[in-house]
Amino acid sequence: MHELLNKKHTGILLPLFSVSSRSDFGCGDTATLMEWIDFVKEMNFDIIQLLPINEMPPETNCPYTSLTAFAMDPIYISIKDIENLDPEITKKIKSKDFNQEIKNIKKKEYIPYGEIKRIKFELLWRQYNYFHKNFINSNEYKNFEDYKHRNKWWLRDYAIFRRLKDNYNWRSWLDWEEAIKNRNLNKLDAIEKDELFYIDFFKYIQWEMDKQFNKIREKLKEKNIKLLGDIPFMVNQESSDVWSRQEDFRLDLEAGAPPDAFTKEGQKWGIPAPNWRTQISNNFEWWRLKIKKFEDVYDMVRIDHMVGFFRTWVIPKDKNLKADFDILDPIQQEERGRIFLKTIINSTKMLVVAEDLGVIPDYVRKVLKELNVSGYKVMRWEKEKDEYIDPKNYYPISLATTSTHDTEPMKTWWRIIDKKEKRLFLKMLYLKDIKKPPKNYEEIKEIVNYKILNSASRLVILSIQDIIAGEDRINLPGTSERRNWSWRIKSNWQKFYEKHKNDFDNIKKEIKKRNEEKPDDIV
Repeated sequence: MHELLNKKHTGILLPLFSVSSRSDFGCGDTATLMEWIDFVKEMNFDIIQLLPINEMPPETNCPYTSLTAFAMDPIYISIKDIENLDPEITKKIKSKDFNQEIKNIKKKEYIPYGEIKRIKFELLWRQYNYFHKNFINSNEYKNFEDYKHRNKWWLRDYAIFRRLKDNYNWRSWLDWEEAIKNRNLNKLDAIEKDELFYIDFFKYIQWEMDKQFNKIREKLKEKNIKLLGDIPFMVNQESSDVWSRQEDFRLDLEAGAPPDAFTKEGQKWGIPAPNWRTQISNNFEWWRLKIKKFEDVYDMVRIDHMVGFFRTWVIPKDKNLKADFDILDPIQQEERGRIFLKTIINSTKMLVVAEDLGVIPDYVRKVLKELNVSGYKVMRWEKEKDEYIDPKNYYPISLATTSTHDTEPMKTWWRIIDKKEKRLFLKMLYLKDIKKPPKNYEEIKEIVNYKILNSASRLVILSIQDIIAGEDRINLPGTSERRNWSWRIKSNWQKFYEKHKNDFDNIKKEIKKRNEEKPDDIV
C-alpha cells in the first residue's frame, strides 16, 4: 500500500482556470495558484486537486482533448513571474490600455481562451527574442540548453509539431506533406535545422513553465500540501503524441462511452482509440512516459476513465460498422486492466487514483482492491439495495466526494430529485425517516459536508460549490457548450473567504478534527 494511504487526507478541487487573482489575465495561472495555496492551508486542507493542465488546441477549452500529453498549456504561465523579464513587457502589462483590455476580458461571461492565449503568445514571443538577444552567452542560457537536453525524449517532437502546426495554419497533420506526415527522419532533421529558432520558442515556454511549477512545488512542500493531478485517457487526434507515435493509436476508430442512463446516445469524444496491441507490446511505454513527465509536478495522479483500460468503447469511422467494446470477453478485459495498472503502479512513486465512475463491471473494483488503488465514492451514487450507504462504511482505500467536475453540484441535484429520493438520502444522513424533506439544500448542507468529511475513505475531496451551496457547473458531459470549463471565482481568495466565512470556518474546524484522527487498520 502507498505510504500516503497510511493516514487520512482532505483536499479541494481547484481547477486552475477557475481561481482568480488581481494579476491574472482572465484565467488562473501559476501566480494565482501560488496565492490560493494560502487559502488551502488556511482551510486545513492538505490536497489540491487540479484538472488536466496540458496544452489545448486553439479555440478548445476541454482539458481532456489536449494537443499533447506532455507539454503544459501556456495559458497558465504567469507573465510577470518569468525570469529575466524584458523591462518593456513589464512596462506594457502595467500600462493603462493593457489593464483595460484585461479588465474587459475578466467581465466576460465565459473564459475567452483564444483571446487570452493570443495576448500571452505575443508577450512570450517578445520575451523569447529578448532572452535570446541578451542572455545567449549567460549561465541562464546554459540552463536552458540543459533543460532541452534532459527533456529531449518528449520536447523535440512536441516543439517540431507546434512549429509545423503554425506553418500549416493548423491544418490536420494527415494533410501535411507525406515525408512530414510519415516522419521521415532526414526531413525532420532538416526542418529542425532550418527552423531551430522558432522550434526553440516552444521549448523556451515549457522551460519557463517548468521553473514556475518548481516554485509551486517548493511552496506546497513547505505547507505540507500534496498536489493531485489528472491524466486524461487519450489525447486529441491533432496532437504531437498521435503524430509522433502513430503506431500507438487507431485512427480508424474513435473512443467514447456506450449509451447509459445519463447519455442515451452514448458519447463520441473526438479522440482516437488506443492501439492496445502495440501499447501492450511496448509495455505501455507512452503511459509510462506520461507518468514520468509529471512526477516532478504531482504527488498523486488521477487516471481518467479507468474502465477504458479494461475495455474501450470504440466507434468505427466507417459508418457501416457498429460501435462496440474492443474486447468482448470479460476475462480478457479484466486481465488487460490488471496488467496496465500493475505496470503504472510499479513505474511511479506517485499515489495512483482511479476514476471508476459510470457503468463499471464488478471486476474493475475487484482489481483496484487487489492492487490497493483508490477508486471513487460519490456520495449520491453510493447505494446498496436502493439504500444510500453511510460514508462511514466506505471502503478505506478510496476517494470520497460529494460531486465531481462532471456532475451538477449538490444544491442542483437536491433541487431536481424527487421526494422519494430525498427521503432516502435524508434517512442516511439522519438515521431516521423524514417525511417532509426540506426544499432548500442549505438546510442540509452542513450535515452533508460533515458526513463526507467523516467518511472512512483515506482521501476526501470537496468542491467549492458544495461548501458554499453554489450551483455553478464545471462541465456538462457530451456537450460542447461555451460555459463548460469556464466557471470562475470572481475574486482573490481573501475576499472569497470573507464572503463565505461561516461556511469555510465550519469546514475548517471539521477538517482539523479529521486530520487529527488515527485511521482504523484496513482489513
